[in-house]
Amino acid sequence: MGERLVRIFEIVTEQAGVKGRLALASNTGISMTQAAEMEDTEELVNKFKYAASDVYEAHHKETSS
Repeated sequence: MGERLVRIFEIVTEQAGVKGRLALASNTGISMTQAAEMEDTEELVNKFKYAASDVYEAHHKETSS
């Protein structure tokens, strides 16, 4: 359960660090631990993908400045 959600957390952490992971948890309202215990529904996966994209864009703007 939650393999896809956890993988999104891992990718965000690789790309944006712990700060990005915390931002993803904040944006989704779901921690990495909670995500691991949840079912990977299409709705949740899409929610995480959109949130991860926002986190990545914010991180990219921060590092580009």
